[in-house]
Amino acid sequence: MLDGKAIKPLYEQLKEKLENDIAEGKYKPGEKLLPEVEMAKKYNVSVITVRKATDELSIKGLLEKRQGKGTFVASRKYYKDLNQVISFSESCKMIGAVPGAKVLMSELVVPSKDILDQMELSLDSKTVYISRLRLVDKVPMVIENNHFPLKYSFLLEEDLDNNSVFNILKEKCGTQIVRSRRTIEICRASALEASHLNVKRNSPLLLVQGVVYGLDNEIVYVGSQIINGERYKLYV
Repeated sequence: MLDGKAIKPLYEQLKEKLENDIAEGKYKPGEKLLPEVEMAKKYNVSVITVRKATDELSIKGLLEKRQGKGTFVASRKYYKDLNQVISFSESCKMIGAVPGAKVLMSELVVPSKDILDQMELSLDSKTVYISRLRLVDKVPMVIENNHFPLKYSFLLEEDLDNNSVFNILKEKCGTQIVRSRRTIEICRASALEASHLNVKRNSPLLLVQGVVYGLDNEIVYVGSQIINGERYKLYV
């Protein structure tokens, strides 16, 4: 129970209590908390104390307040630091999450002129196109659409559901990813993208596009990531 005689304010005590309960799994992601009046009675505090504690946990991203519906435990939000040039798999492991992948398409294609220009290739050139759905703790999170030069055509024969492209490139031909150039904007989910990411059609998504380079300024691939922004946070 909360201690009304303690130096620490009651709202701080309640905030810590709720935060610990969430961390220990007593409250699950998406679970609704008691209404403010009922919570105030349960912990023998004022509604104002409850509101201040839950407001601060909302700011921290642990709770989500929905107007007219109540206060809910927020779904876990994953993150990636775009200043680091590391694979999706490695970024997941850094935050204690399990990476996953499902190949959506893997073939030789003639891409758009914009892609060819970025890759510094002539018109009608073919590229190795690989589209994968990336999962975090088995939850669909990102659609990766990448174009590689033909020298990397061996990727078409690799098991990309269970292996990191970065690791394969390094092991097969010594290619190391050293830097990237990216842009970020908002896009809307197409019907196909929505079905892959388990969101509604036209939901706002994050679109990250860019060029990834290896040693000696070699272009390794040009591509995009379509990200469920409600579950994923990018640091730039």
